[in-house]
Amino acid sequence: MAASGSGVMGSGYGSHSAAQHAGLAATVGMLDRALSVVPVPDDGRAFRVADLGCAAGTNAMEPMARTVAAVRARRPGTPVWVTHTDIPGNDFRALFATLSGPTSYLGGPGVFGCAQARSFYEPLFPPGELHLAWSSIAVHWLSRLPVPVDGHVYGPRATGAAREALRGQSAADWADFLVHRAAELVPGGQLVVVGGAATDDGLSGAEGLFDLALEQLDELVGRGELTAGQLAAMTVPTWNRTAAEYLGPLRGGPLAERFRLEEAEFVVLEDPMWGRYCADGDLDAYAREVSASFLAAFGPSLFAGPVAVGPRTVRLFADGLTARVKERPEQGAARWRIELLRATRR
Repeated sequence: MAASGSGVMGSGYGSHSAAQHAGLAATVGMLDRALSVVPVPDDGRAFRVADLGCAAGTNAMEPMARTVAAVRARRPGTPVWVTHTDIPGNDFRALFATLSGPTSYLGGPGVFGCAQARSFYEPLFPPGELHLAWSSIAVHWLSRLPVPVDGHVYGPRATGAAREALRGQSAADWADFLVHRAAELVPGGQLVVVGGAATDDGLSGAEGLFDLALEQLDELVGRGELTAGQLAAMTVPTWNRTAAEYLGPLRGGPLAERFRLEEAEFVVLEDPMWGRYCADGDLDAYAREVSASFLAAFGPSLFAGPVAVGPRTVRLFADGLTARVKERPEQGAARWRIELLRATRR
């Protein structure tokens, strides 16, 4: 679930995305309501769905299965065609493995799946092609990083001009996303988004975890495993929008003339890894899982691309982050904020 060139997910993302799956559970009702009103073709044409920012596809299987079932309940026999999209650097091999695996929504007659390697901040489909556009925990990734975050690797910790640059890039990206979906959806088509969000103070709920990661990166610089220049170039290219940043374009201006905002909900997720630790007390397992999840989601942004560190450095980072989470387990808990929204193409 990534949108920027440096924002690809690691190969283990599908097995380390419990928090993202919790976000999906929060939006089941919203998706079902979208599916109850979306136009379904009555002439034998396929019902067309876009899964925007698919990553390995793990968290798309359940919502796409619900989509197929809902469409078939309303109009039996309607073909359903799902296009999974992500940037070219995505692990599409993992996606295809998911699509052919036991949790896949594929397998029944008249259900089709394919993939497209392009950013969802670009046009992806012909005008009036889509009936449902779905995106989950992806639109907080930026199309590009306008400036590095001085003194940190995480956008919510940015200050001054860097913070404003990230906010401006995020606003432009969100406008592009909405403009392209407005063109691609049929009248009455449904847009359902689960977006990484922030409270009005700009915090995402994971700042403590990123602070631990920065401490470990600083230690690696002190030990000579990283250079100060490498660390300065490391930034996770995300911006978690506030509710106002998500909903403002849909409540006024040109985009409000193309979309009708049907519902929106701001949710704070509990960390499922922290919940398991509180239940079983297994600190070692908790710390390892937090570290592995962090690396799966954010490791490529930090350690690939222009930085391009070796596997030894990545291993030392993972080991050090695990140790820090063991020392301060509650700081490692990420209580992500998400914005759920549903809009109808006018």
